[in-house]
Amino acid sequence: MDALNQQESMKNFVWKFMALTLLAGTVLSEEADQVDASDPTKIYSYAGPGYKFTEYSNGDSLSEIRAIGNIGFTDNDMLSFEIGYGRYSGTVANDEKKDGITNGRARYFHLFNMDYSVAMGYRGWATQIDLQFEGDVKGTTGGNTLALGVLPAFGGGPIWSFFLPVNYVSTWGSKFDRHQGHGISVAPLAVLAPVNGPWPGFFLQIWPSYTRYFAGDLDGEGGANLDMTIGWSITPTTVAIATFQQNFDKNLKLFNPSSGSSGANDWSLFASVSWYF
Repeated sequence: MDALNQQESMKNFVWKFMALTLLAGTVLSEEADQVDASDPTKIYSYAGPGYKFTEYSNGDSLSEIRAIGNIGFTDNDMLSFEIGYGRYSGTVANDEKKDGITNGRARYFHLFNMDYSVAMGYRGWATQIDLQFEGDVKGTTGGNTLALGVLPAFGGGPIWSFFLPVNYVSTWGSKFDRHQGHGISVAPLAVLAPVNGPWPGFFLQIWPSYTRYFAGDLDGEGGANLDMTIGWSITPTTVAIATFQQNFDKNLKLFNPSSGSSGANDWSLFASVSWYF
């Protein structure tokens, strides 16, 4: 399948996914208790599949089926994971893999005192240890990053919440063979979760992130991304989420189109369904 057909298939999948989940959402009772998937500090257990499409600045692309999950093992602690299997569409050298395991993530999260009844002002904070590791397929190799950070939470009124994650990041090269540098990541998150949204459990997340390295081989390097996420409840314990991510360079500029065999990660679209238990 060529790149154009692959993009069209991706778009058709996403539109069908959104249409079906919207249809399911409209027939749910407004009185049913919904999982609050809008708040990243709430402790839950869930699992589910997703589809992700990534386009690179040289026109190549990556299509993945991803598994996501989260285990809340105490009232204040949870472990999350994410891993994918995908196929790269574009130029692949002899020493690169076209399909196989893609990059993954493992994260430990601890919640300190949090007062969710606070409508306006400081609610509390949490901390995390977040490992993002490389895959085997082209476009997902070459980088492993460990982040240690804090996440203060704030109420912004009846329907708005704000979070300010700040992380120390440390990055290694392929197979953790060489430490590449230290840096800081700041990722303010705004969440809109109206009581009477268009669908049960509806929320919108606006989540920019900026990382800058200050030591090591990556000193002075960095990058940014903007995530736009919508989510809603198909059933009270089944949540559909769609996230669009646009990536930027360290100067907050879009990546220029390139004609080389390798391109920067330009943008991606990820759609998933999770079952909470």
